Amino acid sequence: MSSFSKAGHLVSLLNKSDFKILKVFASSLKNRQILNLSTLSQYSNLGQSLVEHHLERLVKFGLIGKSNIGYTLLVTGLDIYVLKILSNRNIINAIGPQIGIGKEAEIYLAHDSLEQDKILKMFRLGRSSFKQIKRKRDIIFGTSNWLLLNIETAKKEYDILNYLRNSSISIPNPLYRSFHCIVMEPIYGSRLSEVENLNDPQSILENIIINLSIAYHKGYINGDLNEYNILVNNDSIFILDWPQAVKVDAINADAVLMRDVKNILNFFSRKYNIERDIGNTINIIKGI
Repeated sequence: MSSFSKAGHLVSLLNKSDFKILKVFASSLKNRQILNLSTLSQYSNLGQSLVEHHLERLVKFGLIGKSNIGYTLLVTGLDIYVLKILSNRNIINAIGPQIGIGKEAEIYLAHDSLEQDKILKMFRLGRSSFKQIKRKRDIIFGTSNWLLLNIETAKKEYDILNYLRNSSISIPNPLYRSFHCIVMEPIYGSRLSEVENLNDPQSILENIIINLSIAYHKGYINGDLNEYNILVNNDSIFILDWPQAVKVDAINADAVLMRDVKNILNFFSRKYNIERDIGNTINIIKGI
């Protein structure tokens, strides 16, 4: 069972005081990750003996870690706190199956009170090494705490998606963010890498280039573009995964754009024998 599935199972087992304590941990993440009994009692407004009782429960459920210097919030603890927030605000009221998993995130289907589909993206940067993540994107968080990295990465993608949503670029529509979770409108299709044979690969490639050009003129380069983060539905496409995006005026922007374009052109060349000049394609994207 994944961390998030476990969290969904545990929500009904926790009480108001349990969530009060989880809230203290979540609210304290940026300033301190290890909390002692006295601090937890002070900020939760609960007596120390009661806090100790609830900490035992939270440790037993695998939501809190305990050491000889204090207590720390674990991934499932943050997951369950986020679920409570989303439920209290009527953003979702039911968790469906996990529908995607990658190096950096888990994707779940969820439903709101009207039984409409929603997509939850839970960031899981701890799956790959910190050195690999730093090499792949501009990490400026100054810490190797995975919970903070996941929260900051979710915030970055949410902000970029919100900024780009008013353009005509085909991307997921973000609805809400809580800590390391982004709630989005559902999009349907198959990953480009999984489509056995496109009806009109030339048209799909042109569509991708048009979207890259729109994003570029709005100031962003995806930064991790490949056949695995492009969703295809008939003639439509959606470009996924924007937390690694770089601004067009970044010092490495040209190199990042070159890599994105090369990845896509290599895929269409390899699978569909479509050849395009990389330099000319980049000029089209830049509008020069």
